[in-house]
Amino acid sequence: MSQDFRTLLKEFQRNPETGERWFEDFEFEKAFFLSVQASTLHDCAPQQLLEDVNAYESFQVTLQLKRGVFNCGKRGAWDLLKDCSWWNSLEDDSPIVRTGERIPTATVQQMYDDLLKVALEHPEVVSKRCAQID
Repeated sequence: MSQDFRTLLKEFQRNPETGERWFEDFEFEKAFFLSVQASTLHDCAPQQLLEDVNAYESFQVTLQLKRGVFNCGKRGAWDLLKDCSWWNSLEDDSPIVRTGERIPTATVQQMYDDLLKVALEHPEVVSKRCAQID
């Protein structure tokens, strides 16, 4: 396991009146963005604005391919992730975005670890020689 993703969350926006908060996305090389969110606005548990991110049991997550990353074919980025235990906990939102609600903390950690590994081990998903997502 890599570093606990919760220790890496960086808050960039907060509205204490509404209980809304946003964390910066994690970027994995040139391949993926992973958004991990928790506040009154997000589908997490508890659905509150907590000061201690370790107190959340689950998070709302969005996984997105970065511009220029393939999403189909033998070298498609999604194909490298489809065998991950957490894959089916996310739903297609578009060809380049998958989302999940109330994803348990341990599952988010596994996502983080798997994305880090895939991004480092498969730089071929980003190429200028084939059709790209723009």
